[in-house]
Amino acid sequence: MEKIAVVTDTGSNMSFEEGERLGIHVLPLQITFGHTAYQDLEEITTEQIYQRLKNKELPKTSMPVYSRIETLFKKLQADGYDTILGVPLTSGLSTTAATMQSVAQEIGISFVLLDCFSTCQIQKYVAIQAKKLVNAHKSSKEILECLQPKIQNANSIILVKDLEHLKRGGRLTPMAAKLASLLKIFPILQINQQTNGKIDVFSKVRTESKAYQFALEQAIQQMKDIQHTKAFLIHTEYQEGVDLMKKTLLEAGMPEENIQFEVISSVIAVHTGMKCTCLQFIEEV
Repeated sequence: MEKIAVVTDTGSNMSFEEGERLGIHVLPLQITFGHTAYQDLEEITTEQIYQRLKNKELPKTSMPVYSRIETLFKKLQADGYDTILGVPLTSGLSTTAATMQSVAQEIGISFVLLDCFSTCQIQKYVAIQAKKLVNAHKSSKEILECLQPKIQNANSIILVKDLEHLKRGGRLTPMAAKLASLLKIFPILQINQQTNGKIDVFSKVRTESKAYQFALEQAIQQMKDIQHTKAFLIHTEYQEGVDLMKKTLLEAGMPEENIQFEVISSVIAVHTGMKCTCLQFIEEV
């Protein structure tokens, strides 16, 4: 029988304390301001990141330090694990998965990638469910067979309010940002398996209220069974946006206990800016 270790990173918004309690190993991604790199959730908090974003600072993000991955994998190998099940930030946004595979191959331990094609709460949910299946003595093959169909039907729909942040980050040209502001165009983005884990434009809608209405209508249509779907309403200090999402989901028949609120993880907030909301949903395991 395989002895499987579940490894994720801080893109999942999982703290080191929670990871230790659940038996999930968490690697810190890196956030760099100027010439100083910080280990996410270890040397800098999400609140500190948010404050610096509000001060118009524009950091960069990168994968965990190579030596941290290597040290963890060697320790797991020494502890008798023969398989590492990786649930990192999706390959569409980060090279973490590829580096994990490279390190595992170098030290001679089996590595199984479970790409969630997302981040934040979907990444966290998948990691937790994978660990539960490990605890139930399922093989890595059985875990993939159970979770991959759920991932395939999952989605993250993102509503970005801070066009200036997108412009500063080079994700929107200054002319497009100015035009969008003048015309009150509200971009709706998505990230899922169909976009290969990359953030893609889902639609562009005039006015914020119409954008929320359209995004929620589309999300509810995509849910195969709203009664057995988990919804994660995440944001960067825009509670009114996720409150509206919750109200609409409840009216559509989603059980209140299936809805969770959370902030957007540091490394993702760097790319979305403040006043951003996101509806993530995935079928219950």
